[in-house]
Amino acid sequence: MFRRGWLMIALLGISCMQGQAKQPKMLDIADTVAANPILTQLALMVQGSDLITFLSSRGPFTLFAPTDAAFSKLPPGTLAALLRPENQVRLQDILLFHLVNAKKLTAKDLLTTTSLLSCQGNPLPIRKSKSGTQFVLQGKITHADIRCLNGIIHEIDTVLMPPESALPPLAPPPPPPKGPTGNGTPGAPPE
Repeated sequence: MFRRGWLMIALLGISCMQGQAKQPKMLDIADTVAANPILTQLALMVQGSDLITFLSSRGPFTLFAPTDAAFSKLPPGTLAALLRPENQVRLQDILLFHLVNAKKLTAKDLLTTTSLLSCQGNPLPIRKSKSGTQFVLQGKITHADIRCLNGIIHEIDTVLMPPESALPPLAPPPPPPKGPTGNGTPGAPPE
């Protein structure tokens, strides 16, 4: 009986210590995106846009985050072109089109919302299908309510694009490097 009592006390002590274990620290939106294995392309956009500090600020924000699968729907070379330094403003505008400022909107909040103003300045229509699936513009929300220190993230299956007229033009690709002959084609005879 005496041993059984000590065993119970020991087990209670262990379970109390487990209850006191530190909870994982909640990350801000920028760090949550960077740590998410299916948001690697979006993380590249955040880095290339120079908006990490903004997305780490107090907020609150709601981010509609396109997954890596969403980026695979873009024409080949689109993300690479956007990541060139000369296209940084266009990249920022596209990223800001996925973001709503001063609101931490859960999926439940979105049920009664028909439109939100993006940080880019254009509206984001919100709708729900008859089956209950939620959409922002044409992007389906695939994983909702990822809570962050300064907001909330909803993963979507489409990269949202603001109207082309609201974006700066895409800079043309740089010319190919000149080869040893100086005419742009490596190894070609001089003209």
